[in-house]
Order: sequence, then C-alpha cells, then structure tokens
Amino acid sequence: MGNLKLSMEVWANMPWGRLEICGCAVNSWGKIPLYDLVHKVKEHGYKGMDIVFSKIQEIPPEQYEETLEKTRKALEETGVHLASIGAHATFVTPRHFDRTAGLNTMKQAIDAAAYLGADTVCSLIAQGFYDPALYNIMTRKEAWDMIVSGVRECAEYAREKDMTISVEILQGTLINSVDQWFKLYEEVGMDNVYVTVDTGTFYTTVKPKMPIADAIRKLGSHINCVHVKDEVGFPNIIQSQHVWFGGGLVDFREVAGLLKEIGYQGYCAVEWEGWQNGGLNGVGDPGGLGLADFDMVASEAKLYLEEEGFC
Repeated sequence: MGNLKLSMEVWANMPWGRLEICGCAVNSWGKIPLYDLVHKVKEHGYKGMDIVFSKIQEIPPEQYEETLEKTRKALEETGVHLASIGAHATFVTPRHFDRTAGLNTMKQAIDAAAYLGADTVCSLIAQGFYDPALYNIMTRKEAWDMIVSGVRECAEYAREKDMTISVEILQGTLINSVDQWFKLYEEVGMDNVYVTVDTGTFYTTVKPKMPIADAIRKLGSHINCVHVKDEVGFPNIIQSQHVWFGGGLVDFREVAGLLKEIGYQGYCAVEWEGWQNGGLNGVGDPGGLGLADFDMVASEAKLYLEEEGFC
C-alpha cells in the first residue's frame, strides 16, 4: 500500500454569499492574494492545494488574467500541485436563470482549472432536492433529468479542455449515496466524470445505508478527490455541522487505510469549514466559535491527520 498525499484547501471570506447557514464568515487567509496563498500552503509542508472557486471569482476583472498568471507561476516555482477547484454550482432548480448561471460557473471553473493545471473540478449538486426541499415544487424525475443533462453538459465542456469533473456525494441532494452516484455515472455515460468522497458526508449520510469499507471499495478507481473533515449531525445540510478533527463521527484511520487499500493516487484535501456560522442555525462549529486562524488550521490538521494515517 502506498502513501497518501495531503493538500490544503483555501477559501475566500464569505464564500457562499448571503447563505444564512454559513453567515458572513471570515478566515485569516481570506484577504491574502491567491498567488501568495500558494506559498502559505508550501510553508506548512503540503504537497498540494485546493481552491474554492469563490476565491477566484472574487478577483476583479481587470486583475483576473494577471492574478491567474502569478498563481500559475507560484505553483510552478514552489512545486505545489493544484489538486482541485471546488465550484459548488446550481444544477437543480425551478428557476431556469439560476441553472444557466450555475452551469456557466462550472464552465468558468473548468477554464481556470485547465489554465492552472488542476487535476479536476469538483462540484456538489446544488440546490439540493431534500434540502432545500425542492420536492415541494419539482418532481423527482424533473430534478434527476436536470442533474443528468447538466453533468453531461459540463463533462462535455471539460473534455474539450482535457479536464475531468468530480461529483460530490452529499447529504440533501439526490446524489446522497454510492448507488445514486453510480446511477448518475451510468446515465451520463462519460469517462471523465469521477466522484468526490467527503469524509463528513460518508459518516453522517452514507454509513447508515452502506458500511464505509463497502462504499470506498465499490467506488474504487472512480474516486479522484477526497475532502477530509469531521462532522456531526443528521443526513441533511441544515442539521449537520463541522467540528474540529477528532471531535465528530469520522474514523480517520479507517478512511486512510481503505484509501491505501484501493491504491488511491490523488490528494486528500484538508477541508475545514468550522469557521463558518455555527451554533444551532449554522454549519460551522456547534459551539458557535470555530477556528478561523488558517495558519493554525493548516499546521494542526496536518499533524493530526498524519497521526491518523494520512501519510
């Protein structure tokens, strides 16, 4: 069994706009230019980096090309590998203009990923079905057809750029189980579509339906992106919360062992979201005060995960 590689995910401040469950969230790296964050990631000993797409979207148009050029140069100079860009785009909605904007966001992320040399573009299937409860206004078939056609459209666009896309199994969406992901994969019918394993989702949402070992072994070589986090809660968005590593339901040693067993070659991204709005009404730390010092996040998470086998 080979070793696992850790990467560090970087965020903009207020990454999800006005979304109440995330709030006006601020982290200590939020205002640092993207190209300087590459050096931050390197200083903390990470081999890889992941970018939440809002960090790219916030670049002023007149600075966009220069910023991406500087970022690509920083990646080349440091040897830090860009594992993924996370673009959580709207695929399912009765509002046709929101869906069009969502698919365009994915395509913009694919363009940026191709330029920066990323391995893949990861997306969850927003805006839910179970959470938000779109089943009040759409049939399951309507929602499913939107997902299949949207993923296929993005995959075709990505193929033109020699890129892959990765669909995250996530609570609250119709892609909330291993079997649902395989159904999507088969109906889309394109070999540049992969799956993202989110450890929080797997222990809150996948595990009640299928043992973790069975899930990861079944997905096997289809996995090209792993988000490493700890979570507590129920299998929906509004009642699941991010807790510091070791404080939740995730068995990190189990995950690390299984990823090594299947020969996973990609990166495992430290995805810390506990700095966002917490308490009873948020997705951040249940106590309401999550760690927002990303220098400490980067160093402490790495130490913990290496002890748990992510090395």
